[in-house]
Amino acid sequence: MSAIDPSRPDIVAFMAGASSALGCTLPPPKDVFNFGGPSPALADERLLLAVQGKKTATTSWPVPDPLYWGVGDMSVILDGKGAPTALMRTTSLVQCRFRDVDEEFALAEAEGDYEAYRTGHVTFYRLQENGEAFGDESVVLCERFEVIYSVLGEQQDVRPVGIADSDQCHE
Repeated sequence: MSAIDPSRPDIVAFMAGASSALGCTLPPPKDVFNFGGPSPALADERLLLAVQGKKTATTSWPVPDPLYWGVGDMSVILDGKGAPTALMRTTSLVQCRFRDVDEEFALAEAEGDYEAYRTGHVTFYRLQENGEAFGDESVVLCERFEVIYSVLGEQQDVRPVGIADSDQCHE
């Protein structure tokens, strides 16, 4: 499971707001995280890219076993202060060796060109626990997603983002 409890009161309130704004009852999120690791500035920057639809992919390592979320599941993205700010829905999951992550996927992460993706991920993962084991042969999880709801600015400034059809809500 996620290191952050999805039943945390602010996350429950966020999900209630998302349910109300989207007009359906949403299940609890399968994951709660930020894109920046320990860097609040990076978390905010990448959150904004996701909300703008520029960041539509993310890579995870190590791959959780068992995997606790799948295609269609929702996750809450936290801002740099740890506040729930956006709701994403997973659209695909692919496991592969890091060396096999293709350029199209790397560019969908919106973190620069292919070399910047590779260099940035190697640096980031090597700083994690057991990071010395990370390399080209490491299996990573390549996830594509869409942001379906976000809260921007004040909590009262609620706007649905990119709602195209009703399959994003599970009643």
